[in-house]
Amino acid sequence: MKQSEEFEWCEFNNLADSYINQSNEAKQRTGVSRYYYGTFCTTRDFLNENDIFLNEKSKTMHSKRSDVHGETSKIFRKHERFKKNNIGKTISKELDKLRKMRNDADYNKITSDSLNKMMLKSKIKSERVLQLLDELN
Repeated sequence: MKQSEEFEWCEFNNLADSYINQSNEAKQRTGVSRYYYGTFCTTRDFLNENDIFLNEKSKTMHSKRSDVHGETSKIFRKHERFKKNNIGKTISKELDKLRKMRNDADYNKITSDSLNKMMLKSKIKSERVLQLLDELN
């Protein structure tokens, strides 16, 4: 089996962007989910690639562990490197909001907000996190 090239998580965001003006509920729900995962995986990889952890437990962040989502948010919220200008707290809060919308879109028959609004909010929050992450580089 041929090994594929390294995946760029921003492709999830690009897919979600293509669903922004769709009226298809499945595409809108998928878009909310893709905004979250494009953003989450980028932030998780940033931490792993830069060896930024709080303790030994958080050093083993792999996508198959269910607590990796909360741990990623926690590292941004609590690590000293991200205290300046509260950049870490902002990233953490936005990730948490994106995850909440993703859970709503993925698991609830009736969402807490309209899918159009959720798509737009997800796009804005995702772009904000990715912009802040760029500033950290």
